[in-house]
Amino acid sequence: MSYGPYNKNAPKFFTQYQSLTFEQVHRDWLPQLDKKAGLALDVGAGSGRDALALAERGWDVVAVEPAAELRRLGEVATAHRSIQWVDDALPDLSEIRKLSYRFDLVLVSAVWMHLPPTSRERAFRILTELLAPSGMLVITLRHGPGDGERQFYEVSKAELDSFARHRAVMPVPLPDRPRADQLNRADVWWEIAVYRA
Repeated sequence: MSYGPYNKNAPKFFTQYQSLTFEQVHRDWLPQLDKKAGLALDVGAGSGRDALALAERGWDVVAVEPAAELRRLGEVATAHRSIQWVDDALPDLSEIRKLSYRFDLVLVSAVWMHLPPTSRERAFRILTELLAPSGMLVITLRHGPGDGERQFYEVSKAELDSFARHRAVMPVPLPDRPRADQLNRADVWWEIAVYRA
């Protein structure tokens, strides 16, 4: 996967991500979030919006962002919180795996559509291996056409559910309704998939 557009247009993407709150984007699964904070992994942390919101709720956060320019902006925006930023990416997350951490929450927000279908089962396996006992994996799925600059692939919750059956993680029931795009793009909509170890 190419991170070129995220580096080239880092300020634009940073501003776009920061224009929405953590609560706006994630309200459908937030009731499932443990009241007791733990260790969280934000995969594709972008501007650091979600990592910062979790840190402010008391979580210890590791933020993964492979696009160097976007990561730099995210690090600056979250510098007042102890968030550990790591240059790493799906499907392998090789740097994260070296840390030998187990996470109570793994958040993969607006990332999955970048993964080629051939990489997804491996990526899902690695994400579930990073979960602590009773840890929660949250994946948001973007549907709709690309923007001509970034490579997007078709995604489906059914595919994730099939991976989950092989990995002994349980789907968490959520309202089964598509979410309109928070940035008001008419042809873009979202689904949320949540699993517990």
